[in-house]
Amino acid sequence: MPGSSPRRFKLSSPVSAVKLVNHPGSSLRSPTEIMLQIPTDAVVEMEGRASLSGLVNVLWNGDAYSVFHEDFEKSTSPAD
Repeated sequence: MPGSSPRRFKLSSPVSAVKLVNHPGSSLRSPTEIMLQIPTDAVVEMEGRASLSGLVNVLWNGDAYSVFHEDFEKSTSPAD
């Protein structure tokens, strides 16, 4: 949302994530084959809302990742 502050969250348990990369010529990101777990106590920033597929994009350590919204909600608390 324009003008809103970033929504930052702290993870209380690890969350599985797929790394996203910028897609040339587009504002959209593409998924990669890189899957990892964002660790407990990591602070992440949520981008937008959950998609119809049930995924949400988060920023962590300068990179973008896609995670299941349900897993994200179970594993987070506000960081601010």
